[in-house]
Amino acid sequence: MSTASSKGSPDYRRCDLPMYQEVIAADKRPAPAIFREYSEIDVDMPRVPRARYTDKSFFDREIERMWPRVWQLACREEQIPEAGDCLLYESPGASLLLVRSSTDVIKAFYNSCRHRGMRLCAADTSVRHLRCPYHGFTWDLEGRLVSVPSRWDFPQLEDDKLSLAEVRVGRWGGFVFINRDANAESLESYLANLPMHFADWPREEVYLAINIRKVIKANWKACIEGFVESFHVVELHSQAKPFSGDSSTQYDVWPGNETISRFLEPSGVQSEQHPAKLSEQEIYSAMMRTISGAGDIPPLPPGVRARTAMAEASRNAMSQLDGRDYGQMSDTEALDPAQYSIFPNIVIFRSLGFPYVYRFLPVRDDPHSTVFDFMIFRPKPGGGAAIPEPQRIELGPNDTYSKCGAFPPWLGLIYDQDSAGLAMLHEGLRGGGADQLILSKYQEVRIRHLHQTLTRYLAEAPTAMR
Repeated sequence: MSTASSKGSPDYRRCDLPMYQEVIAADKRPAPAIFREYSEIDVDMPRVPRARYTDKSFFDREIERMWPRVWQLACREEQIPEAGDCLLYESPGASLLLVRSSTDVIKAFYNSCRHRGMRLCAADTSVRHLRCPYHGFTWDLEGRLVSVPSRWDFPQLEDDKLSLAEVRVGRWGGFVFINRDANAESLESYLANLPMHFADWPREEVYLAINIRKVIKANWKACIEGFVESFHVVELHSQAKPFSGDSSTQYDVWPGNETISRFLEPSGVQSEQHPAKLSEQEIYSAMMRTISGAGDIPPLPPGVRARTAMAEASRNAMSQLDGRDYGQMSDTEALDPAQYSIFPNIVIFRSLGFPYVYRFLPVRDDPHSTVFDFMIFRPKPGGGAAIPEPQRIELGPNDTYSKCGAFPPWLGLIYDQDSAGLAMLHEGLRGGGADQLILSKYQEVRIRHLHQTLTRYLAEAPTAMR
């Protein structure tokens, strides 16, 4: 049931601060039409059991009923640029190989020999054929069996029926997705309105520059949930309270759309929970001190909002970094974290200053650990120049984002607070009794939406996988 109001906020909202739509209506450079769209629906999932995060049997049901049937982001096309390039993707419940079999064709196979089950590849590689390291059974890049050692000893084999077990591949915006369910809906249908919202923000024109990987000691759902709401900003990231509009954030869940949701969080707007009413200069000074570390902040020109000045600074900084001209970009695209989630475990930003994608993968057989892949993108080089290989950064349990070299210190601190907070959250989930968790009606609607979709998948009988 839709309950949207004409001002772009819930009718029951009681807050003096402007909502996102009111904020962007006053922007100097207007927002594109997709940012002026607002869709609120009532997702009837006010509570969820703690066991969804901690119980091994529930985790196993996800592996059996949900993960094999959803479209999962496996890699980027530029990670396997040449024929014969292979990438190992450890999907929950299955080890898969992504193989570029020819210039324009990418295939995905189970990473297992059809003879005795040996792993075909232990790491990313480049090959002319896929050869089992145990006995030497060999397949071509299309997955067709081409060689059997001591072929005379396998009279029962029909070579044309022993191709590698294949799973479906879908591609969008340079991303490669897999789905193990032959009867699942198409990727195009699954992504719903996402491609339209990114039509003038083409992801095929960027490449994966840095991939930061860290194991977070928390359930995968707790991890993605920690990034799809702004409600936690005031407490966990209290340094952002003067300039992050937590209660001004817009949350969009669209009717009939099970897989995509988003939030639009305005920057340069103070938190509802800040104890004092701040001037534009005070908001601007707090933002600049946090980002630059400078003590003396120059005054804003008369009548200029903090977010207007910060949007201009972002356009200038990113134009210099990328070698592009972003001078005409809207204020909200230049400044605000605008992010979409793809069920079950992907977050993708549509923001100049946040060229990121997050992926949260459960560690095998462990409901208490998640691999967090933090992907940073840059525009592809022009003039036919080669795309650099992505820099891979593995963070250990005691390593921090603020010292990994990929972020300015202020932003690295945000992710350090997130990863530490999620570990503490999961400990609370494991040791906090059996009561159910409470979800707010609007600010945590994307979490409600995730659990509603998950419930639907788990209610259906598992599909037989090849």
